[in-house]
Amino acid sequence: MIKKIHIYDLDGTVIDSSHRYRTIKDANGNTRIDLKYWRDHDNENFIKYDTLLPLAENYKKDLADPECYVIIATARACYKNDANYEYIKATIGLPNHFIHRNGLEDVRKGSEIKIKGLRKILSLKQFRNAAKVFFEDNIDYLINVAYAINADPIYVKSNQGF
Repeated sequence: MIKKIHIYDLDGTVIDSSHRYRTIKDANGNTRIDLKYWRDHDNENFIKYDTLLPLAENYKKDLADPECYVIIATARACYKNDANYEYIKATIGLPNHFIHRNGLEDVRKGSEIKIKGLRKILSLKQFRNAAKVFFEDNIDYLINVAYAINADPIYVKSNQGF
C-alpha cells in the first residue's frame, strides 16, 4: 500500500547540472535561465558530467521503500530512453513516474508541466490518502506546485533555481 508520495525536481535538487547551466538578463532586466545554452548542452556529451547532490541518497532510499511512490517532475525536455533517461537509470534509478517537458516543442512553463502531470497521476484512487512531499529549488515552482497538489513543500537551496 502506498502511504507516501515523494516528488523530486532534478536539476539543483537531486542532480548538479550546473556545468551546463547559466543565466541571462531578459529585456526587462530579469534573470532567467539561458535556454539556448542549456539546450546546446543537453545531450549525452554533457549530461554524463552531471553529478549527484546529497538529496540523491534520499531519493534512492525512497525508491527502495515499498510504501513510497517516487515521482520526478522536471522542466527538462526529455524523450523516452534519451541521455536524460539513461543517466537517471544508471545513477539513481528510474522513478515510478516521470513527468517532463515533451521535447523541445513543449514550451509550457515549468510549473504548468509539473502541475498538470502531477494532478493527472495523483487523481488515481490508490493515491487518494497518501501524504505528498515536493522537493524543489525554484521557490515559485515550489509554492505554486505544492499548493496545487496539496503537498508539503521542501525548499532545496541551489544555484540553479530559476
